[in-house]
Amino acid sequence: PRRRPVAAPSPPRRRIASLMAEYATSPALPSAEELGKIGQIRAACKAGLETLTCKADDVVGDLRMCRFLRSRHGDVKEATEWYQEFLKWRIESGMDVDRQQVVGRSPENMLEWWRARSNPFLPICPYGGRNKDGHILWFMYQGRMDPKKFIEHRQVSKEEDLKSIYLVLEWTLWHIDTLSRQEQRMVYIVKVADFNGMGSEGRKSPFFVPEMKAFLMQMLKGMQKFYCEHDACFLLVNTPFAFRMMFAVLKFVLTKRQASKMRVLGDSSQADVLANLKLYVPEDRMPALYGGPVQDLPGMFPFKTEAEIATWYQGRHLLPVELADAIAQPAGAAGAGGSAAAKPLEPELVHAAAAGPSAQVTALSSAALATPVMPLPIVKQEAVVEGVEAQKWPDDSSPGGWLCCAAAASGETVGPSPRNA
Repeated sequence: PRRRPVAAPSPPRRRIASLMAEYATSPALPSAEELGKIGQIRAACKAGLETLTCKADDVVGDLRMCRFLRSRHGDVKEATEWYQEFLKWRIESGMDVDRQQVVGRSPENMLEWWRARSNPFLPICPYGGRNKDGHILWFMYQGRMDPKKFIEHRQVSKEEDLKSIYLVLEWTLWHIDTLSRQEQRMVYIVKVADFNGMGSEGRKSPFFVPEMKAFLMQMLKGMQKFYCEHDACFLLVNTPFAFRMMFAVLKFVLTKRQASKMRVLGDSSQADVLANLKLYVPEDRMPALYGGPVQDLPGMFPFKTEAEIATWYQGRHLLPVELADAIAQPAGAAGAGGSAAAKPLEPELVHAAAAGPSAQVTALSSAALATPVMPLPIVKQEAVVEGVEAQKWPDDSSPGGWLCCAAAASGETVGPSPRNA
């Protein structure tokens, strides 16, 4: 008898990677319930609010207070405590006045301001455009951080460098607040952190340079508390093996929400890693480091030559204080960032909240800033991390900062990948 043909065995079933970006934040505007809680925070902080010389929307508005509320899981008491500390810090640090140096600048002008002031031994580019979901891109190169030179090779104080970083954050929160109002959704930051080269070429781990460790801890505290709830996710590439092992363990002690903010992507020379990176960074905004067309990321890439570092060293302490209002902006610049003197939106939002979300959006739109921008499509952003259950709010502090530093604490030398060699 004829034998039946034997069917070829089915190939093993592979897990299909997500075809959309994963975020642990919600793009939704404050709900009616949240607006009610924001009203409670504002009432409790009345005395602190009255001490401010600057009462702009990005400092005292509903959307900024909503970031504090969401960072504290909707807990009014905790959000109030954080916001009160934020108001006190603004007065004591002088940020309430110093912000005049940056608020009002276009992204391009802001990058030129940062290019002149950024420290070459702490490579950060705080604006690399926007991705398809409308979030702003940051690029950080921890692998090129040189803690010893950062501490020793300078003619301005570490406090001045920290102030410049806080001014960048001040501009960033103003910018995303403006975009959020114009586009009727919450805008966040996607941060790409590259550890390639860490510990090589004589560079030490920041945890072996106590002054650098203290600087980073102070910087991260401000990022996580005074400028809370601005990160959508962290993309970590070229991480040391020891860090990847550490992260596998840390995932068991992190909240699901914290873990869902982190993306440890691996070696950027691998095709699957690049494919994942492209979910968050569009090809036209991809740095040349990862095979893209972008050759200039002020403050990070291209890496400064010895001659350029010498020029920076000789001139950094001579830079004058420039007020943003004194800088001539190109036509339409406000469309990218909006007017610094935006009309307060709180009354319209509070009255509209009772009528539901659609009325709230209408109220926000009617009070939008003078120069409009083309609204981006609202992309559905749902949790698609396997095994990670979406929760309502992100954790109170972003895990990105201390996890990035934890990689440095491993003390492992990270050699260059083929793409980044």
